[in-house]
Amino acid sequence: MTIDIAAAAPEDFDSLIGDIFAVDSRPDPVRLVLDNVKRFEGSSIRDNEVEIDGRILPPRQAFALTFEGPREPQLDSQMFEIRHPQLGVLRLFLSPFRQDRTCMLYEAVFN
Repeated sequence: MTIDIAAAAPEDFDSLIGDIFAVDSRPDPVRLVLDNVKRFEGSSIRDNEVEIDGRILPPRQAFALTFEGPREPQLDSQMFEIRHPQLGVLRLFLSPFRQDRTCMLYEAVFN
């Protein structure tokens, strides 16, 4: 299974909730668990076709992936290569947004 990030939809990730994703970081990879696929129901972002470099991308509603990771090390907001056994390597921009007692939560937004 391969996911085209530019055309990805929330449904592409629903079955992966609970799966482990490995983030390429220094000095060691960080393991994140896909915790939630959040749909922005009221979103009007990209509700029409978009053309990027001659490629037509279909309309889509904005959504976000929420990942749960260890409290330490905390990853900074930036692009990461994230590996998944079925998907291979994805390049996603991750942002930490909340630290709980036992974990750090990260988000990757698609719009």
